[in-house]
Amino acid sequence: MVGLGPAGRALASRCLARGLSVLAVDPRPDTVWTPTYGVWADELGDLPASVVRARTGDPWIRVHGDHPLGREYVVLDNAAVQAALPLDGAEVRRARLTDDEVAALRAQARTVVDARGARPEGRVADDPAPAQTAYGIVVPAAAAVPALQGAEGLLMDWRTDWTDDPEPTGTPTFLYAIPLGQDRVLLEETCLAAAPGMPVEELRSRLRHRLLSRGVDPAAVDTPLEREVVRIPMRGRGRPAPEGVVAVGVAGRGGNLVTGYSVAHALRSADGLAAKVADGTLTDADPAGPADLLREAGLRALLRLDTAGTLALFEAFGRLPRRQQRDFMSRDSDAAGLARAMWGMFGGMPWAARAELVRATLGPGRAGG
Repeated sequence: MVGLGPAGRALASRCLARGLSVLAVDPRPDTVWTPTYGVWADELGDLPASVVRARTGDPWIRVHGDHPLGREYVVLDNAAVQAALPLDGAEVRRARLTDDEVAALRAQARTVVDARGARPEGRVADDPAPAQTAYGIVVPAAAAVPALQGAEGLLMDWRTDWTDDPEPTGTPTFLYAIPLGQDRVLLEETCLAAAPGMPVEELRSRLRHRLLSRGVDPAAVDTPLEREVVRIPMRGRGRPAPEGVVAVGVAGRGGNLVTGYSVAHALRSADGLAAKVADGTLTDADPAGPADLLREAGLRALLRLDTAGTLALFEAFGRLPRRQQRDFMSRDSDAAGLARAMWGMFGGMPWAARAELVRATLGPGRAGG
């Protein structure tokens, strides 16, 4: 196992639980993960309740209207998740491996798994590939009240108060505002997808403008408790794993091309993958299928839709039946469920927005930035 992020550690731990011998390689194997990981409570599987850092009982999607999602959302306690996925009995090696070094491990192991993430060699400057980017600040809960505007938490607030322009034309972004527990709230400006990814400075500027326009204390905005920067390559690594090596998580096709979500899928799929490792049949962790074609079309649309079209799309998402909302957001939904969700979104959009969505999906248009 090369890489001990959520995907790698979960699979390594499940393999150990099945009595397999595991060599785990990571440059910082004892480090607690630093990103904020949020998942739906019903996607936690058999992980203990102790892995939850904070709960939001009913987060909202907010566009032209408010759309409660009626589904509990949780932020993970990363140290507790790692404790729930023990590596007792594994041989742990501290190292950062190249592709050639990963491939060389085939001489030592029956199955070699690459879980180094989408950027094992570090970020590439001016990378034109589609990426989800975000800049966030952590503030005291009392300071976040004006930003939430009555919501317990905001999964996506697509309103355009990041600018004074009444008809903005730039790449759309949304506010992600989620309680972290211990009287803290994360306020994060997020570009769902752009190619190249939206620069952090632009996100920082938009977040500040949005929060100040809602009456958030400038001191809380400018001197937050913590800051967070997110960059998720939407197509993962964008190149195949070394020959004879199985890629998992965002090193392979474990991420959702439309939402960027990957952690819940990694945690939920680990036991099934471990079973295949045990019987020697693991050759592809996430085989390509019809649902991938639909998600690729969805990503293409997100990269090209204008602001009005994006808002119309997610307003329609907010009006979907909850089952279809889940199918759209989940990495584990099948093609039929995903197609129903996408068709429901299309049908819920105004005619002009439908035409824009067709253009964005099938023809040339905005690529991002």
